Amino acid sequence: MAINVEKFITKLVNFFQLKVECKAIGEQLKYAFYLYKDQEIIEKVAYSDNPSILFNLQDKGIYSVRVFIKDKQNNKIINTSEKITFNGFKDKASPIGKPEVAIYGVSRLAAAVKAILETKYKVSFFIDDDMEKWGQSFFNVKIIEPAYAERLDHLKIVYVDPKNERINDQSDIFTSIFVPDNLVTKTMFELSLLELYEIAKYCYSNGLLSGAKLIKRFIHFRFSSVVPYTAELGEGTRFGYGGIGVVIHTKARIGKNCVIGQNVTIGSRGETPIIGDNVFISPGAKCIGGRIGNNVIIGANAVVTKDVPDNCVVAGVPARVISTDIEKYKGYFK
Repeated sequence: MAINVEKFITKLVNFFQLKVECKAIGEQLKYAFYLYKDQEIIEKVAYSDNPSILFNLQDKGIYSVRVFIKDKQNNKIINTSEKITFNGFKDKASPIGKPEVAIYGVSRLAAAVKAILETKYKVSFFIDDDMEKWGQSFFNVKIIEPAYAERLDHLKIVYVDPKNERINDQSDIFTSIFVPDNLVTKTMFELSLLELYEIAKYCYSNGLLSGAKLIKRFIHFRFSSVVPYTAELGEGTRFGYGGIGVVIHTKARIGKNCVIGQNVTIGSRGETPIIGDNVFISPGAKCIGGRIGNNVIIGANAVVTKDVPDNCVVAGVPARVISTDIEKYKGYFK
């Protein structure tokens, strides 16, 4: 007896929950559900007798659900829901504007700290002991004297120089030890790999090399990944599962709207690694030779050693073209 789906409904309830209801006809049916966000699987629910599921959504995005139904003869069918846009939901109103902070010290590292903190805070002032700097701007932020800063009770002060004589037990001291016991490191732990890469690249392009290197080391510590600030990642390119275990060549050039899965290596045997636009690199793949074209899917654990043309799917060790019917795989792309 064939499996027939009579109802498959997905709807947003309570502003942040995605309710899925499925009704099918068949013998001893079991249901599994996959939740997708922006075409990437973010949650899986294994087979059970329950034809309904409730997913709690966290982040803004475009969501869909795929249901897998099988009967006692192991016949299977798959249905995919319509896309649902979730614009986010907050439990309480956010305060107007970002909290204000000031940074004690004017240096290249202090400028890098500013770039990190600005993702969550408003950096209102730099504070410095050198009176020749007072009144001037440093990376578009005014430098003030310590005596003036002491009158600004609402400001939290972040000290970049641990040798500063004004530091006390209540001071917020940034150090390069990756323990979230200060405002800067706590902020770094809240950022994604891609956000950290963008800050490191900004630091590198503005001559803040110590900050760029610091963030690169933090990315390795936090995500077990190497994503150099000298590599180029195109607009819309993102990492699957947070980019765990990704290693990218220092001079790699990666195009727009690519997806880089976990444990992917993008390296080289001498040439600059170049990857085109709309490339889906599956988990575990190794791209260590050749130029990769546009609209390409690289299979899981594939090893790419030579050029890959546009509009194809490659897989295997070494990787070879297994399909040029790219329309069949359009769901892999944005």
